[in-house]
Parts: sequence; structure tokens; C-alpha cells
Amino acid sequence: MSAFRSELAGPLAAVIIESAVDAIVVIDAQGRIEVFNPAAERLFGYAEAEVIGRNVSMLMPAPYRDEHDGYLKRYLDEGDARVIGIGREVQGLTRDGAVFPLHLSVGEMLVEGQRKFTGILHDLSERKRIEQQLSEQQSLAKIGEMAAVLAHEIRNPLAGIRGAMQVMATRYEPGSKEGLVTKEIIARVDTLSELMQDLLLYARPPKPRPAIVDLERLILTIVDLLSRDPDVNGLQVKVEGSAPLVRADPELLKIVFQNLVINGAHAMAGRGELRVQLSADSELSSVAFADRGPGIPADIRDKIFTPFFTTKVRGTGLGLPTAKRLVESQGGTIAVDCPPEGGTTVTVLLPILHA
Repeated sequence: MSAFRSELAGPLAAVIIESAVDAIVVIDAQGRIEVFNPAAERLFGYAEAEVIGRNVSMLMPAPYRDEHDGYLKRYLDEGDARVIGIGREVQGLTRDGAVFPLHLSVGEMLVEGQRKFTGILHDLSERKRIEQQLSEQQSLAKIGEMAAVLAHEIRNPLAGIRGAMQVMATRYEPGSKEGLVTKEIIARVDTLSELMQDLLLYARPPKPRPAIVDLERLILTIVDLLSRDPDVNGLQVKVEGSAPLVRADPELLKIVFQNLVINGAHAMAGRGELRVQLSADSELSSVAFADRGPGIPADIRDKIFTPFFTTKVRGTGLGLPTAKRLVESQGGTIAVDCPPEGGTTVTVLLPILHA
């Protein structure tokens, strides 16, 4: 405990500051940190000795960092208080550069005639995460309702259009202009039908029906099935390593893994080697799909799990978002990485089946 903290607070108050759950930071009139309790150390990642005497703006990202000293001076000169006595949401900056949401309450006091300011900071990261989840769930519920209506209203007409086009196609020579146009219409109808199916799967995924799953056997089954697809028959899939059994829905995992294999094939234009690495730690089985394609540009990596975002000419933008939903519904996680040597690696982690 710093000498100033004991002098400032007295024995009992000093113990309260030490044991407080929320971060407490005390600064002087120049913005220099004088008290930095253990909760603040845990929150920001700095030891007390590293911050004492330094400007509190070091704990803030821009624009808060740039505005802080001016705000403090304006308050001291003019008494213009924007935070004191009124809690508000701000952003904090950890030692490793991470920005996170905070609720900040500031109080003012006089110690031996000197102004001091006490900031009490509460991490809002968990609350924001829950709020985001609730917002996503509400949005998905609305999408699900919309998808169900669309499926009901559009599927039957689409089937009728496709059937009519197939009948017309039999009346034309395969290489004729009319025959080619008819074939293109059928392909567009099929694309729209696939979009409807993808939308329904994303918005209203089936409830998982867990079973004991051998990941290696499941992947080999998918690879064998896809080897008959002419669009990806130039792909070599190399399965390496091993992983313990997991308890999951094999049909939902099949959708996920098939999507990831196809994505890898598309990234390499249907040809090349896709490595599937199986591994595990004490709690999780890992399946990593690594292609040797061009990788994902850094400026769009944070969008790849956003519904309807796609870089493909005819992609729906629902493949990875759906995979994420299906994996998370079974207690797993999915992450994408683009290593410096190139390519893309998508890793799925699933809880191990324990006896």
C-alpha cells in the first residue's frame, strides 16, 4: 500500500480501498495518479508502482486521452463539471492496448487544502456482452419469423417455376440460345431456393440431438461424399492427428464441417491441399481446417461472421454465421485465423466427452 494512500484515507478507509471490488483511482489537480487500488491493477493490467505519479490519461483511449487534461483545467478554472457527481459510460485502455467499456463515477475532495478527484470504475464488458446477445437473439427471432413467411410464400411458386422451366428446356437444343437461357433461369431459381434454405437454417437452427461423435470418422465421411462433387474433385484433403470423442449432434456438425471444407476448396479454386488437424487438451477437442488460399484481408476479418456478408459472387453470406450458431449451440467455439505464411485456418473447439 502506498504511503499516500494511508495518509489520505486512514487505516480503516485504506483497508476499504484495498478490498473494494471496483477499481478506485485518485488523482491530483494536475491529473497525476496518487491511488491505484488492487481492483484497478486487475482491471487495467498495471502494477500500482507503474502508474503512481503518471497522468491518468494513460488509462484512456483516444479521444478521452486527448480531452482529459483540457477538461480538468476547464473545471478548475471555470467550475464546468461534466462528470463529477454524475456517473457516465466511458472507455478504458488496458496495458496491452485493449479498449473496454467502463462506468465512471467521479467525486471531489480536499486533502490538506489540495484538490483530489476519486474515480470509481466498474467494468461493463460482461453487461455489454449480455446486451449484445439479447439484441442478437431478438434480431434472430425476427429473422426467423420473416424466413418462415418467405419460405411458405416463395417455396411453392419457385418449385412451380423450376418445373415449368425444366419442361421448356426439353423443347430446345442444349446448345441453343433458348436452351442456355432456360438453363440459367433454373440455376437462378436453385440459388434462390438455397438462400431460403440457408436463411431458415440460420434463423431457426434445429435443436441439437447429442450423440457420441468420432470426429475423425465424421470428417472422413464428409470428405468421401464431397469427392464426388465435380466442383471440388481437385481438392486433396489431408486429415492428421487425433481427438477424443465428443458429445454433439453429428448432423449439425456435418453441416458445419462440410461448409468449412467447401470454403477451403473455393479459396483454392477447387484445387490444392486442405489440411484438417485433429488435436485436444484436457477439456476440448480441436478440428482445424487450413487451406492454402489467398487468406482473408485484414479489413474484413471482423465481418466474416456477420450474416449476409460475403466476398463470393453468388454467396449468401450465411455459411460461417450459421456454422458459428450450430457450433455454439453445442457448447463449442469457432475462430478464424490467417497466419503470416498465408492461407486461412478455421478452428472448431468442442467439449470432450468425459466418462
